[in-house]
Amino acid sequence: MPSQQLDMEVMTPLIENPGGVGQEEENSEEDQDPELLPVRHYELGNSHQGITFTQALIHLLKGNIGTGLLGLPLAVRNAGVIVGPLCLVLMGVVCVHCMHILVNCSHHLCERLKRPPLGYSDTVAFSMEHSSYQCFRKSARFGRHLVNFFLVLTQLGFCSAYFVFLAENIKQVVEGYQGVNITLAAESLSFANTSMVPAPVPLPTMVPSEPWALDLRLYMLFFLPFLILLVFMKDLKNMAVLSLLANVCMAVSVIIIFQYITTDFGDLHRLPLTSPLGKFPFFFGTAIFAFEGIGVVLPLENQMKEPKRFPTALNIGMGITIVLYVVLATLGYLHFGDDIKGSITLNLPHNAWTNQMVKILYSFGVFVSFAIQFFVPAEIMIPPVQARLRKSWRAPCEMILRGLLVCLTFSFAVLIPRLDLVISLVGAVSSSALALVFPPLVELITFSDRPLKPAMLVKDLVIAVVGFIGFLAGTYVTLAEIVSPEEPPEVIREAAQNLTVAAATAVAGALGMSEELGGNWTTPTAAVTLG
Repeated sequence: MPSQQLDMEVMTPLIENPGGVGQEEENSEEDQDPELLPVRHYELGNSHQGITFTQALIHLLKGNIGTGLLGLPLAVRNAGVIVGPLCLVLMGVVCVHCMHILVNCSHHLCERLKRPPLGYSDTVAFSMEHSSYQCFRKSARFGRHLVNFFLVLTQLGFCSAYFVFLAENIKQVVEGYQGVNITLAAESLSFANTSMVPAPVPLPTMVPSEPWALDLRLYMLFFLPFLILLVFMKDLKNMAVLSLLANVCMAVSVIIIFQYITTDFGDLHRLPLTSPLGKFPFFFGTAIFAFEGIGVVLPLENQMKEPKRFPTALNIGMGITIVLYVVLATLGYLHFGDDIKGSITLNLPHNAWTNQMVKILYSFGVFVSFAIQFFVPAEIMIPPVQARLRKSWRAPCEMILRGLLVCLTFSFAVLIPRLDLVISLVGAVSSSALALVFPPLVELITFSDRPLKPAMLVKDLVIAVVGFIGFLAGTYVTLAEIVSPEEPPEVIREAAQNLTVAAATAVAGALGMSEELGGNWTTPTAAVTLG
C-alpha cells in the first residue's frame, strides 16, 4: 500500500504557491491562514524517507501511459507508416531531453540560491527572477502564473478527453451487447420458421428491433454526477486502492490489445509510407498529448532517496515508454489501416467478450484517473478563491467550485464530442508549451549569466521554435476541423503545410546561424563581463 500512497502524492508537488516570486519576504507564514498554506503531502508522514529507484521508474511509466497511448495509431495514420514511427521516436527523444533540461536547471537554481527542491513553475519563476536581463526579472511572477495556467489547461484538457473516452467506449459496449441479443433473437425466429413443426405466431416482444442509438452526449451526461462525486474526495490518499485497481485494469487491457493486433497485419502495401504534409499537425498534437508526464518529473526527482540516480530512471522509464508507444502505434495502424479511430479500443469488434472487457476495464482506469488529473487544477484555482471568503463559507464554496470545474470539462467535451480532435487540440495548445517550448527557454534564461555554447543556443532555439509552430499549426487545423468539418480538406491542409514549411525554414535558418557564429558566441552580459 505505501507505493500506491506515494503514487497519489506524486501529483501534489505540482501545485506551487500561487503567489508571486518573492512573496515569502512580503508575507510570513504567521500572517497567513494556516488552513490556506500549501500542503506538501510528500513532506508528511514517512514519505521523508523518499522513494526508491524502482518506485520512481513505475511512477514515470504511470505518468506517461494513459489515453494518449490508445490514440497513437491514428497519429501514425496522419504521418505515414514510415514517417510516423520515426517522428514518434524523435519526438520522444526531444521530450526526454527537455525533461533533463528541467532537472538540470532546477539543480542549478537550488545550488545557486540555497533553496529546497523546486517544482516546474518554481524553476521558471526563479530562473527569470535571477536572470541577468531586467525584462525577465520583472516578468518572473508572470512566468509562474503562465506555467500554472498551462498546467491547469493541460489537466482540464485531459479530463475533457476522459469524458469523451468514457462516453464513446461505454456507448460501444451497450450497443454491442444489444446487437448480440438482437442477433440471437433473429436467429431463434429464423430457426422456428424453418422447422418442421408449425411455428406459432411470434409475440411482439420477440421481434428484433434496432439497438438504442442514444446520442454520445447523453452518455457524457450519465457520467457527470458520478465524476462530480468522485472529485469531492479531496485527499488522494483515500484513493490508493482505486488507483491500484485502475492500474491493473489498464495493464490487462493493453496486454489484450497487443494480443489482438498481432494476429493479423493485413496487406502492408495498402498503407502509404508518408501522408500529406497538411495532416502532420494532427500527428503532432496527438503525439505530444501522449508524452504527458513532464509535469511529474521534478516532483519525482525531489522525492527520490538517491536523486543522483534519477537521470538513469528517467532514461529507462521513458525508453520503455517510447518503445511501447512506437510498437502499439505501428502495429495498431498496420492491423486496422485507414479505419483506425481516435482510440484503438473503438476499433475492437463486438463479437468477443474479451474486446468488450477491454473497453470496460480501460474505462474504469480512466474514470479513476479523472480524479487524479483533476487534483492539480483544483488545488491551484480554489485556494485563492477561498482566501477571499469567510471561514464558514470555504468548505461549501470548495464543493461548488469543484462541481463547476467538472461541469466545465463536461461542457468542453459536449462541444467537441470527437476524441481525436480533443486529444489533438489539448496536445497542440497546452502539452506542446509544457513539453517543448518552456524547457529550452528556461535553460537559456537560467544560464544567461555565462557564455553560451553555439550548439546549446541553436538546439534550444530550434526546439522552442518547432514547438511553437507545432502549437500554431496543430491548433489551427484542429479548430478548423471543429468549426468547419465540411470544409474541403485541401484548404486546411494547404494552410497547415505553409505553417509546417515555416517550421522547417526556421530550423534551417537556425542551423545556418550556428555555422556563422562558430565558437565565438557569448551573451551580451557575458561579453561585457569578459571585456
